[in-house]
Amino acid sequence: MKSFSKKEYVIAHLLAAGHISSWQAINNYQHARLSTVIHELRNAGAAIKTVDEPHVGGTHARYHVIDQSTVLNTLTPRMRENVEFLMKAANDPNFLLPH
Repeated sequence: MKSFSKKEYVIAHLLAAGHISSWQAINNYQHARLSTVIHELRNAGAAIKTVDEPHVGGTHARYHVIDQSTVLNTLTPRMRENVEFLMKAANDPNFLLPH
């Protein structure tokens, strides 16, 4: 069975949904360092924008993919394969079910 890192889950979510917030990363993947992942992706050439969303008590950041191919191009071949696998699973509810 494949094993995936928290970072791969976060990147797959970002690509499949087109956006992610720190709260989603923490709740869904127990990844508390989303800003680090975004920083690393941007430094490698990924086109991601930050949108500040207001809420009671302040704002929080939501990260949006501008160009999916720039994100995929930052990944190692193994990481890209894992992220693409997770994206396929996220977009097909029957993907991981036995036939």
